[in-house]
Amino acid sequence: METKVKNTKNINKKPVSDGWNTFANWLIDVSKYLMTGILLSSVFKDIDNKILFYIISFGLSIIILISGIIIKNNKKEE
Repeated sequence: METKVKNTKNINKKPVSDGWNTFANWLIDVSKYLMTGILLSSVFKDIDNKILFYIISFGLSIIILISGIIIKNNKKEE
């Protein structure tokens, strides 16, 4: 039984993305990390103004997420 060996040089290489796509992915990741940080800090630390803290942090996270999605969708149409 013969086994064929394929050329494996370019299997793990990703296509090069433009700077805007990379920036959009970064914004989406920052939004996820911010949400995680909010949840973990509320569990481990007693915060005086929890409602204000949640509103500001979730609002900021949503704004970052939406801007990343908008940038990503605008660059796909071009």
